[in-house]
Amino acid sequence: MTEADSQKSWVKLNPAPWWLPVLGGTPTPFLFLLFVPLMAINVTTLFDLSPIWAVLVALVILVALVPVTLLLVRAVYPPAWLNPATGMLRAGRKQVRFAEITDARLAVLGGKKHRSLQLVLRAGRHKLRASVLVRDARRNTLDAEAAALVQEMLRQSNIAMPTSPDDPKGTFARYNFPANLTKDEAVELMAHPPASADRLPLPYL
Repeated sequence: MTEADSQKSWVKLNPAPWWLPVLGGTPTPFLFLLFVPLMAINVTTLFDLSPIWAVLVALVILVALVPVTLLLVRAVYPPAWLNPATGMLRAGRKQVRFAEITDARLAVLGGKKHRSLQLVLRAGRHKLRASVLVRDARRNTLDAEAAALVQEMLRQSNIAMPTSPDDPKGTFARYNFPANLTKDEAVELMAHPPASADRLPLPYL
């Protein structure tokens, strides 16, 4: 296989727009938009300024905060890709082999009726974090081919429940690390994405 063929083999693991986790299926962003004008009104009232200044201050706050928020989201949820031809996972500018993936966590955004599920994979030694779509708030999932590739990647990984110094045998790992999944749980999650009403493989959800 040529290098060009290898580059064509990258499969995107989160087809939704990368900024979508900002919404998270909740009204939080819209409440935030209401909060900004209120903040602006308080500032202009405090300094006894005209109402036009409230509009200008609100715009300045939005212009300053929106890009920062989106950049933070991109940092937390970097675009993730896998290459079945080379056995590599890529997130942002970092790449690791499937076997170097050691940690899987389930990120739940939004409420139970409109929740978004992301499988967050980590390769600690390389400080890589990759977010894989399980099901978004609109009930979209990966297509069958991509989901099958993710399952195979997980089977080749070294995902395990973490342990703590106070619990070296991992007896209480499920409660010490409630968002973490075992390798088998991660594979099952991708094979059968839970519906909104289904119970999640986490102790408190």
